Parts: sequence; structure tokens; C-alpha cells
Amino acid sequence: MNIKTTLTKFPILPKLNTMNDVIQKIECIQSVFLETQLFYATHNDINGLVSYMEHIPVDFRSIAFESASMAIAIKDLERGGELTDWVKYVSGPAQEHQAQVYVGLGWAIAKLKLPFLPVVEKIENDYHFRVADGCGYYDGSFRQRQTVLSLQLPAYLPQAALCMYDQGVGRSLWYSCRADIHKVKNKIEGFPAERQAALWRGMGIAVAYVGGCDDAYLETVWQYAGANGIQLAYGAALAARSRMKANTMTTDTDRCSRLWFMCSAGGANEFSAETGDTTGTGNEAGYINWITQIEDRLADSFRG
Repeated sequence: MNIKTTLTKFPILPKLNTMNDVIQKIECIQSVFLETQLFYATHNDINGLVSYMEHIPVDFRSIAFESASMAIAIKDLERGGELTDWVKYVSGPAQEHQAQVYVGLGWAIAKLKLPFLPVVEKIENDYHFRVADGCGYYDGSFRQRQTVLSLQLPAYLPQAALCMYDQGVGRSLWYSCRADIHKVKNKIEGFPAERQAALWRGMGIAVAYVGGCDDAYLETVWQYAGANGIQLAYGAALAARSRMKANTMTTDTDRCSRLWFMCSAGGANEFSAETGDTTGTGNEAGYINWITQIEDRLADSFRG
């Protein structure tokens, strides 16, 4: 497969503001994911795969690294359970894209229906919650009847991981509903009340990461989230931090994170009280501090 020929399917997209354009971005992400899987299946060469992914437009390059993570992890897990190649991949060429590659491991666990704990015990525990998120995204996308319609909880996941699993389910709802916030809201409201906060946080990740939504849309999402608006803000912060780490920050992700951060004055004040930050929501240092600590707080809560 010729890299230059293949990559013509992944154009660099301009700033977008209509729902049709948001859907185009979603389709671009899905194409990046599937084409990366196809490249690895065809070539079976991790070094060649990494070279291929480095030519994908920067906005969604981390998605390709997530897809590769799933493919490499599946191969490792199917041939004996040790994550030998996957660990080399994560600690080497995929290091900047850690948030996504741990989600990719979750895809692999969910696809193979493997017990969660025996797999994640082999990896750094700070990212266990990202793996659970990937499990939720996979089940929400490919097992919708059980996960979204019947609201079944996965037998392969421990109770402690379910909150982060629901975060992934929330992300999947936004994609499967093609960014139709009315449909997403109705689906979320079909879940038990105690699961809805994590679903809205997943929504926040998806909306902020993909981008393309105008301010009117973002404000509508905020209004629909109601008391879970702070969870949207947390999700946007997770998306912003993953883009910061991968050096793939976009104006859309930054704008969404800032808007919801400012909207969630109560949550921001709560965070300030916890961290000793008295700078307030209008301070740049306070905003960046908030972004960089959200993931750490979620990881801590996951460990219980």
C-alpha cells in the first residue's frame, strides 16, 4: 500500500461550523481508524505502521495511534496474553499519544471479552481508567443492543471500573447519534440517574476533541446537561490535555474547553478550593492548572 496514495482519503479539514461539517469530521475520524487497521493487517509491520501514521493530518493523528494500539494489543493478547509488542509501542513511538493508546487497549479487551483486571495489571495504573473508557466506547458502538438499549453492564469489568466505562459509552453515543444532541440527550436520560454524570463527561470529551461545533451548539449541550454541566467541562479538559500531550491542540478544542470551564463557575470554584488556587476562572494559569489536574483526579478516584 502506497502511503501517499492512501492518505489522500484524509484531507486536512478547514474550520467548520455546521452539523453537516461536524458529521464530515466524524466520518474522517472513522476513516482514519479503519484505514490504520487495514494498513497493519496488510503489512504486519509496526515500524512501517508508525511511519504511515506520522503522515496523517495532525488533527486526528492520535486516532490512528489509538487504532494501532487496538490492533497490536489484539495480536499480543491472542498469542498468549503478554503485551510485549504493545508495551514497546506505547513506551516508544506512541508515547505522545498515551491517552489514546490506552483507550485502544480497552477496545482490544472489549472486542475479545477478556477479564479486565488480568490485562491491566500488566500496565501502569495511572491509565487504567482510560482503558475502561475504551471498553465502554467499544461496547457502546458495537454492542448497542446490550449496552444502550438493554442497559446491561459488562461481566468482564469490575464494579470500580464502571464509572469510567460509562464515560466511554457516553463518547460512543455522540458518534452513533451523529452529533444529534437531542437524540443523545434522550439516550442518556434512558440510563439510571447514577450513571448519567459519566455519560455526560464522555460527551464532553467527544464534542471537544472532534470540534467543528459552533457556540450555539455548545451552549445547547451545556443546557441539556443541566446539573451535569461540570462533567461536560471535565470531559473537555480531558480532551484538551490529551491534545496538549500529543502536541495536536486545535482552536476548537481549546475554545470548547474554555467556554465550558467558564460556564461551570461552581465546579471551577470547587476545584479551586480543593487545589488552593484562588486565581478564579478568568486567570490563564488557573485554567491551565485545571486542565492538567483533571486527569490526575480521575485516575486517583479510579484507584479508590
